[in-house]
Amino acid sequence: MMDAVKFIPHEKPMVFVDHLIEVTDEKAIAELHITPDLMFCEPEGLPTWTSIEIMAQTVSAYAGFQGRKKGENPKIGFLLGTRKMHIPVPYFAMGDVVRICIEQHYLHEGLGQFQCEIEYKEHKICAMLSVYEPQEIDQIIGKLK
Repeated sequence: MMDAVKFIPHEKPMVFVDHLIEVTDEKAIAELHITPDLMFCEPEGLPTWTSIEIMAQTVSAYAGFQGRKKGENPKIGFLLGTRKMHIPVPYFAMGDVVRICIEQHYLHEGLGQFQCEIEYKEHKICAMLSVYEPQEIDQIIGKLK
């Protein structure tokens, strides 16, 4: 088990992945413990609409892990979108653990697609995420200012 924060360019409280359980060349498995200090938490728990960010940060941790093998620091990436994500429950309950599985389907010149799944109790939240990790992030951020 590895601390996921070492592989993503986020800081608390905007961190939604605790541990990387397994990483291969094509996939990663991570966990998130639902605690009150998570951003967006409510008394009922963490709203499941945060699932897209949980998935995106797992993709980021995967990319950061792969980059670390090449001696690179974690990079900023962009979530481009998803389609047809079904969320069967309104909250992840306090104290529960969710397991996130992501698998790379496509990756070319920073543009990628990942099949993502969050396992929570008897439920599965699935989505295909489209992401982009630019080579020269400073140039892009400079254009946005």
